[in-house]
Amino acid sequence: MEETWSCIPNLLIWMIMERLQFIDSLRLSAVCKHWLNAFHNFPKEATTSYCNFPWLMITKSKDHRGSEREFSSPWTKTKFTVDLPEFAKTFVLNSKNGWVLLLTCSDCCEQVPRVFLLNPFTRVKLQMPRRPLLFGVRLSAISMLEGTPNCVALVITYRYIAIAHPGVDAWKIFTIPSALLYLRIVHIFFVDHYLYLMDIYGRAVLRFNTIDFTMTNLFMGKTYPFGKEEKDTYFLQCNKEIIRVSSNGLIPYGRFSSYGFTEAAWSFHKYSISKATWEALDDDEIRGKSWFLSNCGAKFSSVAEGTPVEKVHFLSKFKKKGCHCLFSCNLNSPGKDAHGYFGNLSRKNTVWINMG
Repeated sequence: MEETWSCIPNLLIWMIMERLQFIDSLRLSAVCKHWLNAFHNFPKEATTSYCNFPWLMITKSKDHRGSEREFSSPWTKTKFTVDLPEFAKTFVLNSKNGWVLLLTCSDCCEQVPRVFLLNPFTRVKLQMPRRPLLFGVRLSAISMLEGTPNCVALVITYRYIAIAHPGVDAWKIFTIPSALLYLRIVHIFFVDHYLYLMDIYGRAVLRFNTIDFTMTNLFMGKTYPFGKEEKDTYFLQCNKEIIRVSSNGLIPYGRFSSYGFTEAAWSFHKYSISKATWEALDDDEIRGKSWFLSNCGAKFSSVAEGTPVEKVHFLSKFKKKGCHCLFSCNLNSPGKDAHGYFGNLSRKNTVWINMG
């Protein structure tokens, strides 16, 4: 059999990646499936400290109608601009592993709004099916398989769940049980082939099986810890765990403070699916990570592992100033590092782009 470039052993690909910038490594992963697999199996000890840190995507034009986006890494001081027609007249719904889930603007487009997946680093686009019911998308989640989006879930007008795989012809639409509508679902997460819907109090109220399309009501009138809504609380995923990060001192929702952060007392909990309750994370589950939170845009939150930089980074939009700022708070001594931040980023739309 004739050997080709796609047959290069993983070890050789890893040796090449060690000499590349992260953006070039992402482009390398788009060569073929074998190289993509090598990219995702790149030994963690060989990666740079910031390779899994999210990027900031900044809209270059005054609004979402433009096609230019600036990608900025505050950690490596790297910036580059891409001009892709797919970005024009779109909003960011979600982000995972370098992929961005975009929704076309209904006010700007004559056609029915569409959802599609785009990797701005490799410029690969995955089309999702058309459907008139896509008006009123409230929540979204992306399931990954070997580094590629495998399934997309949408919550529409808080009444319907829409499920589809990239490339299929139509969305599968399911009605959320009427008994759960008053609970105000605000978060959805994929854990394996299950989709979990969580309410404003951090309770998993519905589990949806994306294989046999069955629903399980998890609420049943139960009570849980965190019985009240807390605005300075953020949800994310880490190693298939649903994580809740709370702070008593974080200035939330864009209210300006000259200090940026006050004395922050962080608390970390993971959701126990079997017990249907929240459990405090052990210290070793918190350390060795950087946590990324946001109160603007898609309100994306994530975590990066394998780094000695133990901090909480918070992307905030100040309402009075109309600008985005990125604060950095030391996890070990939040008060001491409370004033450290990356400063004014932009008055334009800014969101995290998840890389891990």
